[in-house]
Amino acid sequence: MKPWFFESSLEETIRKEMQGRGLRLGIDFVVQYPLKFSFILDFAFPDFKLAIEVDGVYWHSQKKNRKRDKVKDSILAREGWKVLRIPEQQVMQNPSGCVDYILDELQNMREGQSF
Repeated sequence: MKPWFFESSLEETIRKEMQGRGLRLGIDFVVQYPLKFSFILDFAFPDFKLAIEVDGVYWHSQKKNRKRDKVKDSILAREGWKVLRIPEQQVMQNPSGCVDYILDELQNMREGQSF
């Protein structure tokens, strides 16, 4: 069954790897998460304000898109979000390592929370 949301093959690889690690879609993380300023994040962990952007070579190698990404990251940082950008080559070579990177960041964020 196809998902209800659009995802690139790179995003699908990361989503499946996260789900294989026990992260629950719609509970732990959200796909194609809309934010104000008309931004849509590839993946979001809203409880931690952690954004994951999977950057395909074609789209993100274009100068205008790199500039847009920098503006987006800056605005998100001002709103309290941390953005992790994962390049296509890393996803293709080591999807497990990419998810390790995400899980490490989540662990660091959890340890930094005060209750």
